[in-house]
Amino acid sequence: METPTHSLNNSRAAAAQTLSVKPRCGFTIVELIIVMGVMAVLLAIALPTVKSIRLAAERKKAAIQATLLTQAVIKYKDVYGFWPGQLKVIAGSESATPKLELRDIFKNQEWTPVIISRYLNTDFQVTTAHGSAPIYMDQNELYRALNTIDPDNKEGPLYRPNPLNPKQIDFIDLEEKLNSETTRFQDPWGQEFIVFMGLNPRSTFTHTINISGGHSYRIAVSNNIAFAFSRGPNGNLSTNYIFSAGVK
Repeated sequence: METPTHSLNNSRAAAAQTLSVKPRCGFTIVELIIVMGVMAVLLAIALPTVKSIRLAAERKKAAIQATLLTQAVIKYKDVYGFWPGQLKVIAGSESATPKLELRDIFKNQEWTPVIISRYLNTDFQVTTAHGSAPIYMDQNELYRALNTIDPDNKEGPLYRPNPLNPKQIDFIDLEEKLNSETTRFQDPWGQEFIVFMGLNPRSTFTHTINISGGHSYRIAVSNNIAFAFSRGPNGNLSTNYIFSAGVK
């Protein structure tokens, strides 16, 4: 017959053994696979929505930028009487007080033709309804004119004011202002905006843009003397063009 003391010891040992059993924690492999599957489904649902929201935000930003750029070129015309890119510094006057004149391509013009800013794709061509050939800026004249400084002329640690913008008006926030060749204002996808200037605001200006692959895009613009547009996230697809405000 067991003594009470021995029975008490056995009870204590059993209790200690019960208390020493740790609760199960963590996940089994099956549970982890289930959780990962659920997460994959949620991501598959969420990612297109996130992508769409991001694209919509980028397109809205591009439209705002195009409008700002259009406002900048119109303001330049109001201030100086010419569109940015129409004037050049007369050779030999750079060191003294710079003198300006019309670039050769604009001389002897009966009226100001439609001017199109530089576009690096040579397949891009424009034809107008009234038949007059537009003038393409072949270099970086637009942004050179809008710059506040002259990157090619320096006095001590400072750059001289841009002779094409002698009042040093900050028309728009340009990138790479210290390099006249690459000064630019780009859309959210790193592409140049295309700017049209010199349109007749009293009539509808219709033109067709011909791009690579034989595609064309017909645009009618009324009551605007200038507008800008981005080619959108997919480059030359005309259905993705994003215009400045006031242009459909």
